Amino acid sequence: MTGTPKQPLLIGRLAKLAGVKPDSVRFYERSGLLPKPARTASSYRVYDEAALRRLLFIKKAQALGFSLDEVKRILNLRGQGRETCRCVIAIAEATLSETAEKLEELQSFHDALKKNVTRWRRLPSPSGRMAAEFCALIESTSPLRRTGASRTRIR
Repeated sequence: MTGTPKQPLLIGRLAKLAGVKPDSVRFYERSGLLPKPARTASSYRVYDEAALRRLLFIKKAQALGFSLDEVKRILNLRGQGRETCRCVIAIAEATLSETAEKLEELQSFHDALKKNVTRWRRLPSPSGRMAAEFCALIESTSPLRRTGASRTRIR
């Protein structure tokens, strides 16, 4: 991490560097996503760069659509042997498939939206009908959700 100090980080600084609130850091600790940090004599939490890297990983995984439960399972798999590698491959294959489906759904929505925006711009006078058509377009699009239900479960 360039630009981050080599000295221990207190919760506020860690949260700021990771782009989250201190309450989120505490939540990730309670959830087992972040290890319990060392504490100062006055009970302040003290973090290192490994905690920052892990927090950034959690946020990136969430941004990609992974649930916190899935992130926790993935993090717990690190360095646990051959069986773990098979689990990771299964998760990666399922994620690849879901990502392809999501991209296809997004491309379809993009194309339909682009067509409608072009048509709406050509209308002589805008009407409330555009809002209804926009809502109908959203409703007609297949749901873009990542529930993890089709993913291989990690135990």
